[in-house]
Amino acid sequence: MLAPFMPRDDQAQPPTIQELARELDALAARGQVTREFDAHGESTFTAARPASLPALMVLSFLCSLGTGSLWTGLPFVAEHDFHFTKSENMWLAVAESAVYAVVAFGSGNLLKRLGAVAAPRTVLGGILVFTLAMCLLTLTGSVAALIATALGVSAASAMMWPIVESYLSSGRHGHALRSAVGVFNIVWTTATAAGLVLMGPVFATDYSRIAIVAIGPVCALAIVCLPWFPASPPPHLEDGLPPAVPPVYRPLRSASRALLPTSYLLIGTIGPMLPYITGNIGIAPEWQTPVSSTWHAVRVLAMLAMWRLAFWHGRWSTLAVGGALMAGGFLLAMGAGTVPALMMALAAFGAGHAVLYYASLYYAMSVGHAEVDAGGHFEALIGVGYISGPIASLVGMSLAGEFGARGLVLALAAVASTLAAREWLRWRRSAVAR
Repeated sequence: MLAPFMPRDDQAQPPTIQELARELDALAARGQVTREFDAHGESTFTAARPASLPALMVLSFLCSLGTGSLWTGLPFVAEHDFHFTKSENMWLAVAESAVYAVVAFGSGNLLKRLGAVAAPRTVLGGILVFTLAMCLLTLTGSVAALIATALGVSAASAMMWPIVESYLSSGRHGHALRSAVGVFNIVWTTATAAGLVLMGPVFATDYSRIAIVAIGPVCALAIVCLPWFPASPPPHLEDGLPPAVPPVYRPLRSASRALLPTSYLLIGTIGPMLPYITGNIGIAPEWQTPVSSTWHAVRVLAMLAMWRLAFWHGRWSTLAVGGALMAGGFLLAMGAGTVPALMMALAAFGAGHAVLYYASLYYAMSVGHAEVDAGGHFEALIGVGYISGPIASLVGMSLAGEFGARGLVLALAAVASTLAAREWLRWRRSAVAR
């Protein structure tokens, strides 16, 4: 049956027939269910089909190739073409992340308001056109245009991904949902890695900003996938009672939720610094982004292993290993003096992030579908992690140079990680009590 019509625990009375009829009419008007009449004029409602999975994956690949390249490649373009300093690149990262977090947090309410005049599919198409327009601004070659592009595309991404994730999960359940999310994670991480590698050759010229301009047409090309999307994501279909899960999954979910934004704190710090780290050890400009893509490439492989293997399910040590790999890789990469040392550090960093991200997603899905990816709020949490890293770096650099930046970032990560440790201690005490 349709989940939205199930009475919630906090409802004193179940909805009336009239209320259900009004809600069904509203869903039909938005294209989330289809209405059919029989020979006697009686109407029946069925949920709309979910978005075509191949079309969804093609759109996700193209958009990740575009927006992912902006997030990861922009610091290199800003340093190469516009001669940004470390501090200036950090401030740009703060501004991008702030816009992303604010827009993502409000994306749900904004989409509801837009729903009065446009379906989510139409909004998604508009976002892709807007991304194209913002990227073309970079052709002017001014710093102001670069900043406007960064902020505009960040806002567009913050609106786009909650919509895409809604189409991914709506109308799917059980094994079909888990499989779709697994493929989705491999697709977007692969596209992000490919984007950095493909950007490399433009840094042999004085016009690396062309890489940012190219993001627009790539995202606009994704519009061809929209005919295979329903006008609105269909309601989620419940397939009976939720399966029983091991008791340890709930505290593991809470712990992984604490570690996920911590991981993005480290990503938000190392991203703006990579142009300078790779430059200091003598890597040619055209090879800086391919070398930096090491952690993205390893993340793809680690996520693939996490998806296909099950030995890590329910193990606290998985989160500990992920956190240790990411923190250790971060520290070693920030101080790397050779190319092999940097690539090994980035490989550990990428593997650690894959473990933390996928574990967080897995436990959220296992405990309850409604909490899998809290849409814009989940994306906003990532944005807050991105903001925290550059801000901590700027404060640390003002106090004690680069050493202070590394120290303050790792200190913040350690403090945030105590929330995960607290969940483990609670679990240990409850296990002993039993």
